[in-house]
Amino acid sequence: MSRLVLALILVAGSASPTLADHRPLSPETAKLYLDPPVIELVTMGIGARIWERHGHIALCVRYADPRADVCYNYGIASFDQPLSMTWGFFRQTKSFWVGKAPANQMLAIYRDADRTIWVQPLPLTPEQKQKVIAKLEHDILEPNRYYAYDHFIDNCTTRARDIIDDVTNGALSSLPDTDDDRTYRDLAREGFFGMRVPLLITDIAMGRSTDRVPTYYEKMFLPQYLREAVQKRWGIEPIVLYERVGPPPLDDGPSGRVLFALVIIVLTAAAWATRLWGRFQRAGLAIALVPPALLGLVLWFLAMVSTLPYVRMNETCLILFPFDLLVLFLPPAKRRLYARGRIAMLGLVFLLLAVGVLKQPLFAPLLWPLIPLAVVGFWPETDARVGRLEKPAGTKSKPGRKA
Repeated sequence: MSRLVLALILVAGSASPTLADHRPLSPETAKLYLDPPVIELVTMGIGARIWERHGHIALCVRYADPRADVCYNYGIASFDQPLSMTWGFFRQTKSFWVGKAPANQMLAIYRDADRTIWVQPLPLTPEQKQKVIAKLEHDILEPNRYYAYDHFIDNCTTRARDIIDDVTNGALSSLPDTDDDRTYRDLAREGFFGMRVPLLITDIAMGRSTDRVPTYYEKMFLPQYLREAVQKRWGIEPIVLYERVGPPPLDDGPSGRVLFALVIIVLTAAAWATRLWGRFQRAGLAIALVPPALLGLVLWFLAMVSTLPYVRMNETCLILFPFDLLVLFLPPAKRRLYARGRIAMLGLVFLLLAVGVLKQPLFAPLLWPLIPLAVVGFWPETDARVGRLEKPAGTKSKPGRKA
């Protein structure tokens, strides 16, 4: 017990040298610290930044000499260079890496960021401990430390999960599945409750592969489920090393989809308002069409260059077409023909969404191209001074009188 108290005091640094909750350790948990080295699963809760909303995890090693205690962090990236980091993520260019740091130094970073810290010593045999340490030391070598981050399949948590599962002969992967029908998308959205824009990004940018229900082992891509699984398998109750002072994470919140639909109606109003007015109709159409077409261009580009399945197979690409910009330049007859063809396509997408063939929640984004294209396809251009300029399709001109 004295070994544990000393370790906790060192980790806490200049902060309070006591546990955030004062529950006594079970005899089984306390006994684990009497046989160093001790492998700890360390879980960090949510933070304020968007990339901190799903928590974090690390593996730490406690030695007989607390000054030798170290942590291995698989979640290091160039967050100060978001563009290069994001490009590396989409291109899978090994833009994340594992790092090794003194335990008190690494954990102080998360304490200073006001993120709850849980610690679970793992009940491993001496041989299993040495295998974990050998794997961690192997992974920090320069040829091995970099990896291509995948939020669902290969991240800081799945790396720790796989190491523990490997040395324990499948102790985690053999846990039974739970009665939980939440998909990868649902689980990802939970971290963004209270943040409407990130929630909408999960709708638009995450493709249909995230609408699959993961197994319990796969669900451990999120730190809280790996922490839960360790407690289920070995009865190791998490030790709260530091407790967040700020507001707790939300467990529910508005999806933002209704608000997004209302915003789309406002953004596309320029298309029909200028047509009704009879002036600046092309400008109004551009205001309504350019944003969804440009977003479609970005999503199409990412689908072509990325190897991530949930980026490549993105059903939003069936709705947001960069080619919709053509209606700003085509002659009237071809413009109407294109718009009507696209409306038919969007109608088919709506039906496939309604019957569940298409999986992504895209009813609100469907309105974005639909409204301006309906104006082009079925509302003739007018001039406020002389009335309608375009004749409905199929109308023949009457011959004029001869002088």
